[in-house]
Amino acid sequence: MWLSRYFVYFIIFSCMGWIYESIYCTIRAKKWENRGFLYGPLCPIYGAGGVAITAIADFISAHTDATFTWWQIFLVAFLGSIVLEYGTSWALEKLFHAYWWDYSSMPLNINGRVCFPYSVGFGVAGLIVVYFIAPFTKFITGWMSPIWYEFFSLLLMGFLAVDTAITVSALTDFSRTIVNLQNNFNTYMDEVVEEVKERKKAADERSQERSQELAEAVEERRKRKRIRASADRVIDSMGALKKSALNRAQGFRNPKVENRYLETFTESLKERFKRERIKKAKKAKKADK
Repeated sequence: MWLSRYFVYFIIFSCMGWIYESIYCTIRAKKWENRGFLYGPLCPIYGAGGVAITAIADFISAHTDATFTWWQIFLVAFLGSIVLEYGTSWALEKLFHAYWWDYSSMPLNINGRVCFPYSVGFGVAGLIVVYFIAPFTKFITGWMSPIWYEFFSLLLMGFLAVDTAITVSALTDFSRTIVNLQNNFNTYMDEVVEEVKERKKAADERSQERSQELAEAVEERRKRKRIRASADRVIDSMGALKKSALNRAQGFRNPKVENRYLETFTESLKERFKRERIKKAKKAKKADK
């Protein structure tokens, strides 16, 4: 029964984390931001962290006479958040070649995965969880008998499994598609380069430098246009769920794909969502009239 109880806590903490992340990022970006890895209103990393610190505090109080002091809770949450954030970021990037947060611009960061200011913030969050959120969660679930914990945990587990399966499918399909497109793109550009070389050879020796500059400019324009067209075709072929899953990622890193190609895809995706938001807002405005 204890496993079911903590799983229910995990869902509640994940939902609270999603609310906090979405509100914070929406205020900062001045537009709605649906945060998190999954489609549903859940940020599992917050759920895992909240359950971990709650379980540790419960275990200490149940099996020993000692209790956590505030600075011990802060230290456990601070160090635990570093391990959890870094491990999660590394695993997601290895699995899906994408990242959902990047602290590269923050001071005292480690590979952009964790940074000192945010880790301190999570340390403070640990205090809030132990002293306020966990007691409140236990209070609102206090009416639940063991059978109800089992029922809700199975129900929520099914919801989480479906959500995870859809998200993972969208991200893995994209990873395969983008690698194939990159290979096709490289084949096309090899042909372009050969064509440019032939033009350079045929150019008059007196205008060779000017011809080379012109050829390079033509090659660069073709390359950018081709990358953008490829990105737009990928986006057009996607369903709403897949586009939503990719849009929630902050960016992509794939060693098999050029950074410029991935950056162009990300820009195209963000622009597409922006246009769709504007279109929906105009439709809603017309409907109100």
